[in-house]
Amino acid sequence: MYCLLLLILLFCSKAKSQDNVFTINKVSLQAFPQNEIHNGVPFILNCSVDISKNEHFRLNYTFSFFKDGELLFTNTVEQDSAQYTISKARFSSSGQYECSLSVEEKKKFSDPLTVKVEGIMKPELSVLKTEVMEGENVLLRCEMPDEKPPLIFTFYKTKQSANGVVQERKRISKLENFVELEFPIDAGDSILNFECAVEMNLVTGSQASGRSNRTIVTVSEPFSVPKITIDSPQNITEGDKICITCSTVLLRQDQTEIILQKNKTILNSTKGRETLTYCKIVKLEDNGNYICTVEHGSVSKTSGEELVVTELFSKPMLVVNKTKWDENSIVRIQCQVNGPMPISLSLIKDNKILINSSIYTAQLRVSDSGIYMCRAEINNISKESDPVFLHIYAPVSLPVLSQPFSQVGVLDKFFVLQCYSKFGTLPITYSLYRGNIYIRKIVTEQNVPANFTVKATSIQESGQYRCHANNGHSISQQSKRINVTIIAPVVNITFKREPEENIEDGNGLVFFCSVASGSFPIEFHFFKENDGKSLHQVIEKKKQVVSWAKESFTSQDEGSYFCRADNQAKSFVESQKILVKVVMASWKKGLIITTILLIFLAAIITIIWLNCRSKANAKNISTELAVSKRATNSVDGKRITGQNNEGEFYYGSGYNEDGEKNHISAKEDNRGSDLEVPEVEYTEVQVSVPDPYRAPVTNNETVYTEIRKTINDAGENRHSDREESTKMWP
Repeated sequence: MYCLLLLILLFCSKAKSQDNVFTINKVSLQAFPQNEIHNGVPFILNCSVDISKNEHFRLNYTFSFFKDGELLFTNTVEQDSAQYTISKARFSSSGQYECSLSVEEKKKFSDPLTVKVEGIMKPELSVLKTEVMEGENVLLRCEMPDEKPPLIFTFYKTKQSANGVVQERKRISKLENFVELEFPIDAGDSILNFECAVEMNLVTGSQASGRSNRTIVTVSEPFSVPKITIDSPQNITEGDKICITCSTVLLRQDQTEIILQKNKTILNSTKGRETLTYCKIVKLEDNGNYICTVEHGSVSKTSGEELVVTELFSKPMLVVNKTKWDENSIVRIQCQVNGPMPISLSLIKDNKILINSSIYTAQLRVSDSGIYMCRAEINNISKESDPVFLHIYAPVSLPVLSQPFSQVGVLDKFFVLQCYSKFGTLPITYSLYRGNIYIRKIVTEQNVPANFTVKATSIQESGQYRCHANNGHSISQQSKRINVTIIAPVVNITFKREPEENIEDGNGLVFFCSVASGSFPIEFHFFKENDGKSLHQVIEKKKQVVSWAKESFTSQDEGSYFCRADNQAKSFVESQKILVKVVMASWKKGLIITTILLIFLAAIITIIWLNCRSKANAKNISTELAVSKRATNSVDGKRITGQNNEGEFYYGSGYNEDGEKNHISAKEDNRGSDLEVPEVEYTEVQVSVPDPYRAPVTNNETVYTEIRKTINDAGENRHSDREESTKMWP
C-alpha cells in the first residue's frame, strides 16, 4: 500500500516538473557609477537576467563574475540579479568584465564590459640604513599597495652636487607588488637621494606613476685619498737614490691595501697599513708616472706623481758593418757611447764578456755566430746596447739536382725534383729554374735535401731544369742541368676484331688495339680474361694502333679478350672485353650430316630387304602348307599317321602324338584362286615321338610349328573354322 502511494507521488512530482518550462532571454552586466573611473573610487558590477516562464515557480540562479577570462566571484541566489563590489578601484582593476548565469542545466553569458581606471598611486620607498660607507650597498624596498603585478619598478640614485648625476636601475615583479634592490655606494659618494617609480602595462593601456617619497642616505669614507711623495734632490740624475712614499688615512684598520705601480707594473704593496715606501737607484728608464692606489672591497682611490731622471751617459751603441759574414772574413766591432769619461766598455757575446775594450777585431769562423752587444758602466750604473746577431756562413757546396722517383714527368701530375748541397751553413735557400724561368724556392733549416714538387701542366714544360743554392755567404752555387721529359699518358683505348661474327673452328681472327693519344713508345698487350699472361706484346714507337692476328682458333680459345696500353707514365688503360665464340667448321658439319644420311639410308635399305625376304619366305611356306593340307586331310577327320622319308612318324589332321590338337588357322578368301600371303609365326613345341619297335620311352624333341593366318572376306562370319597343320622339321 505504501509503495503504491510512493509511486503515485513520484509520478505526480515528475509530471509537475515536466510542466515547469523556462528560457533565459538575456544576461546584462552594468558598472556603477560608470565604467570609466578614477583611481581609489569604489565601483559596483551588477549582473541581471531576463527570463521567461510558463507559470510562476521558483528557480535558483547561480551568478559568476569574470575579469579578463579569470573567475572573480560566484554566488547562488533566488533573485534575478547579483552584485560584485570593488571598494577601491586601482589601475590593475582595469580590464574586460563579464558575468554568466547558470539555471539547472542552462547557462548564458553577458556581453563583455570594459572598465578603465585612470591614474596610478605613488609607490612607497623605504631604506634599511640611512648611513653607509663607501663600498657598501643600500637595501631599498619599493612597494605599490593595492595594485597587482606585473609591475615595472625604477630606482633612482641622485648625488647632492652641482651636476646632480642620476643613476637608475629597473626591475620587473611578476608575482609581488613590491621589489627589493641593493644599490651599490661608489667611492666619492657623500649625500645621496633615492626615489622609485612604477609603470604598469595592461590590455586597456599603460600608465606610469609619479616618483615616490625621497629618502636621503649619508655616505662616509673608509679611507682618504692617497698621497704620493718622492724624496730626492731637486734634480734627479742617473745613479741617484730616491724613495717614493704612498700614504692614506684609514677609518678602520682592516684589509685595506696600498699598491704602487708604474706603467701597469706593480712595484710594491702592503695591507692594513697607512704608509708604503719604495726606494731604488734610478736610471734613465725609470722616468715615468708613478701611481698609488688604495683599495678596499669595491672602493678604489688613486693618486699619481711624475718622475723625471736626467741621463748620466747615453746608451752605448754597437757598430758593425753588416750582420752576415763569410767564413774567414776579418770583422771590426766597435762600441760607442756619449758621456763623461772614464767609461768602462765591454764587448759581450752570448751573455759572456768577450773583451774589455771598445774595439774588437778578429778573423771569423762559423762558431763565431751569436748575439753581440756593448756594455758601458760608470758608478755602478751600467747600460747595454741593443743586441746584434752576427751570422757567419761557410759556403755551400755544389748542389746536386736529381729525380729520385721517376726520370719523366706525367702530364697533369706532380713529379719531384730533389736539390741538395752536402756542405754549407744553414739555413740554405734552394731555388728551382726551368731554363731561365724561376719556379719556386725552399729554405731548409736542417741538412736535408729540398724536394720540389712540380705539376706538369703542359708538354711544353719539358726541358732542362737546374737549382741554385745559397745562404748568407757571398758565393752561391748552381747545379748541373738535367733534362726532364713531360709525357702524356695513354687515354681512350679502343679494342676491335675482324671478323666481328662468330668464327669457325680452325679459322683465324685479327684483333686491333688503339689509343686516342699518348707519348711514344706505347706498349700494347693482348690478354684473355682470367689469364694473367700476356698473349701478345707490341711496343709501338710511331703508330697509335697495333694488330694481332691469331691464325687458328679452337674451342679451347673461346672466351673474352681485351687489350692494355701503357707508356712511361706507368698509368695503363684497359679496353672493354670482346667475347669470341668458336663454332664448328662447315666441312665437319657436312661430314657429320653425310654420315648420318648414309647410316639412315643403309637402315632403310636393310629394312626393305628384310621385309621382301620375309614376304617371299611366307609365300613358299603357304604353298607347302596348302599341298600338305590336301594330302593329309581326311573326310571323317580321323587321325592319320605316316612315316617320312627317314622312317619317322608324323601325325596329320591337326593332332600331335599325344592326341592334342594343334590349332592352325587357315582362311581362304571365297575359296578363290587368289590367296593372301599369311603372316608366319614360329613356335617351339616339345613333342614325344613313340618308337614302334621299342617300349615307350620319354624323349623330348623340338618341333617347329608354322602357323598361317588368313583373313576371310568382310561378309563371312568372324568365327571361321581354323585349320591346323603341323610339319615336322628334320
